[in-house]
Amino acid sequence: MGVRAVRSPDSLRAADILTMHRLARKGDGVRPLLRWLGRRTGCWAGLVDTTGAVQASSSPEHDSETVGLVADGLREMRERGLRTFLAGSSPERSGALLAVDLPGDRPGAEPSGLVLAVIGPDPLATAAPADAGPLLGLSWWAKETERTRRRVEVADARGREAVLHLLMSGNLTTAHQMAGALAPRLYDPARFHVVECGRDRRAETIRVCAELTGGRAWIVRCPVYSDHVLVVASTTPVPAGARPLEAALTAEIEGCVVGTGDALALRDTAVGYQQAFHALAVARGRPERWARFDAALGLPVVVGRPGRAWADHLLAPLTRYVPARVADPDSATLTDTVRSWLAFSAAATEHLKIHRNTLASRLRRVEALLGLDLRLVSDQAKLDLALRIGALPHTTEHEPAYSEHEPADAPDGVEARDAADGADATGPVPSPAAQDPFEALLCLPAVQEWALTQLRPVRTDAPTLETTLRAWLRHDTRLSATARALGVSVTGTRKRLTRLEQVLRRSLLRVPNARHDLWLAAAALNGPPDRNF
Repeated sequence: MGVRAVRSPDSLRAADILTMHRLARKGDGVRPLLRWLGRRTGCWAGLVDTTGAVQASSSPEHDSETVGLVADGLREMRERGLRTFLAGSSPERSGALLAVDLPGDRPGAEPSGLVLAVIGPDPLATAAPADAGPLLGLSWWAKETERTRRRVEVADARGREAVLHLLMSGNLTTAHQMAGALAPRLYDPARFHVVECGRDRRAETIRVCAELTGGRAWIVRCPVYSDHVLVVASTTPVPAGARPLEAALTAEIEGCVVGTGDALALRDTAVGYQQAFHALAVARGRPERWARFDAALGLPVVVGRPGRAWADHLLAPLTRYVPARVADPDSATLTDTVRSWLAFSAAATEHLKIHRNTLASRLRRVEALLGLDLRLVSDQAKLDLALRIGALPHTTEHEPAYSEHEPADAPDGVEARDAADGADATGPVPSPAAQDPFEALLCLPAVQEWALTQLRPVRTDAPTLETTLRAWLRHDTRLSATARALGVSVTGTRKRLTRLEQVLRRSLLRVPNARHDLWLAAAALNGPPDRNF
C-alpha cells in the first residue's frame, strides 16, 4: 500500500509564489493573477481604487454585499490610516483588504493607489493574498506604464501629423511653433520622400529614417495609407561617396519602395508630396526600388497672369463665402476640405479626420457656390488648377481678363470630356476672344507646350495605350466603366494603367494621381489638328 506524500505549508507557499511569478510575466499579468487567486482561495478577488471602483477582478460578477464590504473596509482604512483591514464578521463571508504598493510609492504611506480586496468565506486561509499584493502592484504599474507610453506615442504621432497638415495648408507660422515643441525643427527648403514599407514595418522604417537623417527630418505616419511613411528631410548636400536618402532607405529596409520629390520651399509642401507620390509609382517598377520626380514646370506657373485672373474669378464665390451660422464651415474650411478631396478622394476623411457625411455636405456646398459638378473629372480638373494657382504667391499685380460683372460661362462638361477623349476638331479653332476664359487659357502657347510635354511619352513610346488613357479620362477615371468601354476585364484595365504609370512617370491608380493634369493636357491639345491627341 502506497504512502501519500503530504506537502508542508512552506512548500505549498513556495509553489504558490512560483505560480504567481509565472503568471505575472504574461503580457497582462493582473487578470491572470487575480483569476488564480480567486481559484486558490475560493473567493472573489479584485483590485479596487480608493473610491471603491473595481479596476480588475477574478470574475466580472460581484453582488451588492461584496460592494458593501469593500466600501466599508476602504472607509475604515482611510479613517484609521491602515494598510490592511478585515471587513465583516460573518463566517460565510468576510473581506480582506490589503494596500498594494506601486513602484515609487513611499513605504509605510497610507494607501493612495490600489487595494487588493479578497471577499469570501475565509480570505486569509492561505498566505496567497499577501504574497500576490507586490506582484499585482508591479504588474499593474507595468501595464499602466505601457499604456502611458502608447498614449504618448499616439499624441506625438498626431502632433506630427498636424504639423504636416499645417504645412500642406500653408500655415507655416503655426507649423514652426508646433514643430519647435516636438522637435526637430523644420528645415526650409526641404525634400519630400514617401516610403512604402508595409503596415507592420512602419516603426522600423521610422527608426531607420531617423538614424539616416541624423534627426534632421520630419517623419510622419501617413494618415491616408497605412503602409506609407512620409519624410520631410533637409536638403543638405550628401557628402562625397555617401548615398542619397532614398537609396540608403531601400538598402537598409528590405522590400521598401521610395519616391522622392524636388527640393522645394516649405510653402510648397503639398506639391512636394504629390511629386514624391508620383515618383513612388515609378519606383515600384524599377529594380533599385526608388525614383526621383521627373521635374517639369507646373501648369499653375505656366498659365501666368491670365491663369491668375481666371482662377480668382472662378474661386471668388468660395473665397468670399461667409456662412450664415457660426457653426457652419467657413471659406477656409471648405477650401481645405475640397483641396484634400481632390488629392485623396474618399480617403480625405482619414486625412482631415472627419465623417464621410461631413465631407459630402461640405462638397455639396462647394458645388453650389462654384456651379460645378465634382462627379466629373473635367470640373475636378478646373477646380484643382484654380486652387493650385491660388496657392501661388502673388508676385505682381494683374488686371482681370474680364469684368467681374460679366462672369464667364461655365465650361461644358460634355465638350470637355470629348476633348479629353481625343475627338477630332470639326473646324478652325476659334480665337481666344470668342472663347470663354478657360478655353482661351488652354490655347496659350505655353500651355500647349506644357501639354505636349505631359503626353509625349504616350504618343511616342506607347501609342497603343492612348486608347486606354482616352477611355479612362472620358469615363471620369472610373476603373469599371473604363473596362466596359474597352471591352476588357477590370484586371486587364488595371494592368494597362500600371503600364501607363511607368510610361508617364505619374501615379494613376492610387490617389493623389495625375488625372487632373492629364485631363487638362488632353483638353489643351484638342486644338490644331496636327496636335490632336
